[in-house]
Amino acid sequence: MGNLVNFLCLEETVTENSTLPPTFVAKIVEHMQLLCISFDGYFSCGELQACNNWILNPFMQNLEDDDDNGSIKEDLIDMRHNRGNKMEFTNSQLDHFWASQLEAYPAIATKTLKVLVSFASTYLCEQGFSCLLHIKTKSRNRLNSEHDMRVALSTKTLRFDVIMAKIQQQQSH
Repeated sequence: MGNLVNFLCLEETVTENSTLPPTFVAKIVEHMQLLCISFDGYFSCGELQACNNWILNPFMQNLEDDDDNGSIKEDLIDMRHNRGNKMEFTNSQLDHFWASQLEAYPAIATKTLKVLVSFASTYLCEQGFSCLLHIKTKSRNRLNSEHDMRVALSTKTLRFDVIMAKIQQQQSH
């Protein structure tokens, strides 16, 4: 306790106001404990146990201790004997490596990505609701916001210079 490095605003508040009431600090501690319990509901402590250590490094884990079914063990053995996979594993991020294995080893790649990429859909959903909140206001409540949301949520950047270059000026007859 007392390490607030990951909570910059809270750390700033605590350092500026050294005379905070003890009940305030106790409420923060209680909230953090409830947050930990809530996260345990999403990620049970056994999510990445020893039986799933092959997710972190499929080339180093001892397969004898693994409880998984035989097809996953066979795919891991195949993967280990492929030098290209080992080179790719050392040269890329963990999630990118497993995403690249979806075609060759769909069973283990899917299982792995479920563990590694847990909040992807939740994040995008919350981003969409936040965007809708800004688009739909009391004065714009009947607006069909589908196209506006598509533009707001798109990861593509508009290239107005290319669009403007393609526009032909109106010529007189």
